[in-house]
Amino acid sequence: MSKKKIGVVIFCTLISILLVISYYFLSLEVIDNFFYKIIIYFKSDLMTKILMLFTDLGSFIPTVILMAMMLIINRKKGLYFCISVIAIILINLVLKNIFMRARPLDINIITETGYGFPSGHAMNAVGTYGLLCYFLSHAKLKKLWKNIGIAISIILMIIIPLSRVYLGVHFFTDVTMGICLSTIWLMFYTEYLNKKVFKEENDAF
Repeated sequence: MSKKKIGVVIFCTLISILLVISYYFLSLEVIDNFFYKIIIYFKSDLMTKILMLFTDLGSFIPTVILMAMMLIINRKKGLYFCISVIAIILINLVLKNIFMRARPLDINIITETGYGFPSGHAMNAVGTYGLLCYFLSHAKLKKLWKNIGIAISIILMIIIPLSRVYLGVHFFTDVTMGICLSTIWLMFYTEYLNKKVFKEENDAF
Protein backbone atom coordinates (compact mmCIF):
# COMPACT_ATOMS: atom_id res chain seq x y z
CA MET A 1 0.00 0.00 0.00
CA SER A 2 1.31 3.44 -0.95
CA LYS A 3 2.19 6.08 1.64
CA LYS A 4 -0.69 8.19 0.36
CA LYS A 5 -3.20 5.41 0.96
CA ILE A 6 -1.75 4.70 4.40
CA GLY A 7 -2.12 8.39 5.24
CA VAL A 8 -5.77 8.36 4.15
CA VAL A 9 -6.46 5.25 6.24
CA ILE A 10 -4.81 6.74 9.32
CA PHE A 11 -6.66 10.04 8.94
CA CYS A 12 -10.08 8.40 8.46
CA THR A 13 -9.43 5.97 11.31
CA LEU A 14 -8.56 8.81 13.69
CA ILE A 15 -11.72 10.73 12.70
CA SER A 16 -13.82 7.59 13.20
CA ILE A 17 -12.30 6.95 16.64
CA LEU A 18 -12.89 10.56 17.68
CA LEU A 19 -16.53 10.35 16.58
CA VAL A 20 -17.09 7.15 18.53
CA ILE A 21 -15.45 8.60 21.66
CA SER A 22 -17.51 11.77 21.32
CA TYR A 23 -20.68 9.77 20.80
CA TYR A 24 -20.22 7.74 23.97
CA PHE A 25 -18.48 10.15 26.31
CA LEU A 26 -18.95 13.70 25.04
CA SER A 27 -21.51 15.12 22.64
CA LEU A 28 -21.82 15.38 18.88
CA GLU A 29 -24.59 17.97 19.08
CA VAL A 30 -22.35 21.05 18.74
CA ILE A 31 -20.71 19.72 15.57
CA ASP A 32 -24.02 18.58 14.10
CA ASN A 33 -25.77 21.88 14.75
CA PHE A 34 -22.89 23.92 13.34
CA PHE A 35 -22.77 22.10 10.02
CA TYR A 36 -26.54 21.78 9.72
CA LYS A 37 -26.85 25.57 9.90
CA ILE A 38 -24.32 25.92 7.09
CA ILE A 39 -26.01 23.35 4.86
CA ILE A 40 -29.55 24.56 5.54
CA TYR A 41 -28.49 28.10 4.61
CA PHE A 42 -28.95 27.02 0.99
CA LYS A 43 -32.47 25.73 1.60
CA SER A 44 -35.03 26.44 -1.10
CA ASP A 45 -37.81 24.58 -2.89
CA LEU A 46 -35.59 24.05 -5.93
CA MET A 47 -32.66 22.83 -3.82
CA THR A 48 -34.95 20.42 -1.98
CA LYS A 49 -36.19 18.90 -5.25
CA ILE A 50 -32.65 18.57 -6.58
CA LEU A 51 -31.29 16.94 -3.44
CA MET A 52 -34.23 14.56 -3.18
CA LEU A 53 -33.28 13.37 -6.65
CA PHE A 54 -29.64 12.98 -5.69
CA THR A 55 -30.42 11.17 -2.45
CA ASP A 56 -32.42 8.58 -4.40
CA LEU A 57 -29.28 7.71 -6.38
CA GLY A 58 -27.80 6.33 -3.17
CA SER A 59 -30.81 4.10 -2.54
CA PHE A 60 -31.37 0.38 -3.11
CA ILE A 61 -32.79 0.30 -6.65
CA PRO A 62 -30.15 2.52 -8.36
CA THR A 63 -27.45 0.53 -6.58
CA VAL A 64 -28.87 -2.79 -7.79
CA ILE A 65 -29.12 -1.43 -11.34
CA LEU A 66 -25.49 -0.32 -11.20
CA MET A 67 -24.43 -3.74 -9.89
CA ALA A 68 -26.30 -5.44 -12.74
CA MET A 69 -24.68 -3.15 -15.31
CA MET A 70 -21.23 -3.91 -13.93
CA LEU A 71 -21.90 -7.65 -14.18
CA ILE A 72 -23.09 -7.28 -17.77
CA ILE A 73 -20.06 -5.21 -18.82
CA ASN A 74 -17.53 -7.51 -17.21
CA ARG A 75 -18.61 -10.51 -15.17
CA LYS A 76 -15.41 -10.95 -13.16
CA LYS A 77 -14.93 -7.30 -12.25
CA GLY A 78 -18.66 -6.88 -11.77
CA LEU A 79 -18.57 -9.68 -9.21
CA TYR A 80 -15.84 -7.93 -7.25
CA PHE A 81 -17.90 -4.74 -7.46
CA CYS A 82 -21.00 -6.52 -6.08
CA ILE A 83 -19.03 -8.14 -3.26
CA SER A 84 -17.83 -4.72 -2.14
CA VAL A 85 -21.29 -3.15 -2.25
CA ILE A 86 -22.84 -6.01 -0.28
CA ALA A 87 -20.01 -5.96 2.28
CA ILE A 88 -20.52 -2.23 2.87
CA ILE A 89 -24.27 -2.71 3.34
CA LEU A 90 -23.69 -5.49 5.89
CA ILE A 91 -21.04 -3.50 7.78
CA ASN A 92 -23.41 -0.55 7.95
CA LEU A 93 -26.28 -2.66 9.30
CA VAL A 94 -24.06 -4.18 11.98
CA LEU A 95 -22.70 -0.82 13.11
CA LYS A 96 -26.10 0.84 13.17
CA ASN A 97 -27.35 -1.85 15.53
CA ILE A 98 -24.27 -1.47 17.72
CA PHE A 99 -24.51 2.31 18.12
CA MET A 100 -28.33 2.57 17.91
CA ARG A 101 -28.29 6.32 17.39
CA ALA A 102 -31.66 7.85 16.61
CA ARG A 103 -32.15 10.01 13.55
CA PRO A 104 -33.03 13.72 13.77
CA LEU A 105 -36.63 14.14 14.89
CA ASP A 106 -37.51 17.77 14.23
CA ILE A 107 -35.97 18.69 10.87
CA ASN A 108 -37.22 15.97 8.54
CA ILE A 109 -38.01 17.01 4.99
CA ILE A 110 -38.35 13.32 4.19
CA THR A 111 -38.90 10.43 6.60
CA GLU A 112 -36.65 7.42 7.16
CA THR A 113 -36.80 4.58 9.67
CA GLY A 114 -34.07 2.76 11.56
CA TYR A 115 -30.92 4.00 13.21
CA GLY A 116 -28.73 6.71 11.71
CA PHE A 117 -25.09 6.21 12.76
CA PRO A 118 -23.27 5.68 10.47
CA SER A 119 -25.23 6.85 7.44
CA GLY A 120 -26.00 4.02 5.03
CA HIS A 121 -26.41 6.40 2.10
CA ALA A 122 -23.03 7.99 2.82
CA MET A 123 -21.31 4.62 3.07
CA ASN A 124 -23.05 3.39 -0.04
CA ALA A 125 -22.31 6.54 -2.06
CA VAL A 126 -18.60 6.62 -1.23
CA GLY A 127 -18.17 2.85 -1.38
CA THR A 128 -20.12 2.32 -4.61
CA TYR A 129 -19.23 5.39 -6.66
CA GLY A 130 -15.71 5.47 -5.24
CA LEU A 131 -15.15 1.92 -6.47
CA LEU A 132 -16.73 2.89 -9.79
CA CYS A 133 -14.08 5.62 -10.07
CA TYR A 134 -11.43 2.97 -9.50
CA PHE A 135 -12.78 0.69 -12.22
CA LEU A 136 -13.19 3.60 -14.62
CA SER A 137 -9.59 4.61 -14.04
CA HIS A 138 -8.58 1.13 -15.28
CA ALA A 139 -11.12 1.02 -18.11
CA LYS A 140 -9.98 1.08 -21.70
CA LEU A 141 -12.16 4.00 -22.68
CA LYS A 142 -11.48 7.28 -24.38
CA LYS A 143 -10.01 9.73 -21.90
CA LEU A 144 -12.95 12.11 -22.28
CA TRP A 145 -15.58 9.50 -21.36
CA LYS A 146 -13.41 8.16 -18.55
CA ASN A 147 -13.02 11.63 -17.05
CA ILE A 148 -16.73 12.38 -17.39
CA GLY A 149 -17.62 9.13 -15.60
CA ILE A 150 -15.14 9.78 -12.80
CA ALA A 151 -16.32 13.40 -12.40
CA ILE A 152 -19.98 12.33 -12.14
CA SER A 153 -19.06 9.65 -9.60
CA ILE A 154 -17.13 12.14 -7.45
CA ILE A 155 -20.05 14.58 -7.54
CA LEU A 156 -22.39 11.82 -6.34
CA MET A 157 -19.94 10.84 -3.58
CA ILE A 158 -20.12 14.40 -2.26
CA ILE A 159 -23.73 15.42 -2.84
CA ILE A 160 -25.50 12.22 -1.73
CA PRO A 161 -24.09 12.34 1.84
CA LEU A 162 -24.72 16.09 2.13
CA SER A 163 -28.28 15.62 0.87
CA ARG A 164 -28.99 13.37 3.85
CA VAL A 165 -28.14 16.19 6.25
CA TYR A 166 -30.06 18.77 4.23
CA LEU A 167 -33.16 16.54 4.11
CA GLY A 168 -33.00 16.03 7.87
CA VAL A 169 -32.65 12.25 7.99
CA HIS A 170 -29.07 12.24 9.27
CA PHE A 171 -26.81 14.29 11.47
CA PHE A 172 -23.61 15.61 9.93
CA THR A 173 -21.53 13.24 12.07
CA ASP A 174 -23.58 10.30 10.76
CA VAL A 175 -22.49 10.99 7.20
CA THR A 176 -18.93 11.84 8.29
CA MET A 177 -18.61 8.44 9.93
CA GLY A 178 -20.07 6.76 6.87
CA ILE A 179 -17.66 8.54 4.54
CA CYS A 180 -14.66 7.65 6.71
CA LEU A 181 -15.57 3.98 7.00
CA SER A 182 -16.18 3.51 3.29
CA THR A 183 -12.97 5.36 2.47
CA ILE A 184 -11.01 2.99 4.71
CA TRP A 185 -12.75 0.03 3.06
CA LEU A 186 -11.89 1.35 -0.42
CA MET A 187 -8.22 1.82 0.42
CA PHE A 188 -7.87 -1.83 1.44
CA TYR A 189 -10.22 -3.28 -1.17
CA THR A 190 -8.63 -1.47 -4.12
CA GLU A 191 -5.22 -2.54 -2.87
CA TYR A 192 -6.49 -6.12 -2.97
CA LEU A 193 -7.89 -5.60 -6.48
CA ASN A 194 -4.57 -4.17 -7.64
CA LYS A 195 -2.90 -7.44 -6.75
CA LYS A 196 -5.74 -9.84 -7.54
CA VAL A 197 -7.41 -8.43 -10.63
CA PHE A 198 -5.32 -5.81 -12.39
CA LYS A 199 -1.77 -6.96 -11.75
CA GLU A 200 -1.50 -9.14 -14.86
CA GLU A 201 -4.67 -8.22 -16.69
CA ASN A 202 -4.66 -6.34 -19.95
CA ASP A 203 -8.14 -7.24 -21.12
CA ALA A 204 -10.69 -4.56 -22.00
CA PHE A 205 -13.04 -3.61 -19.22
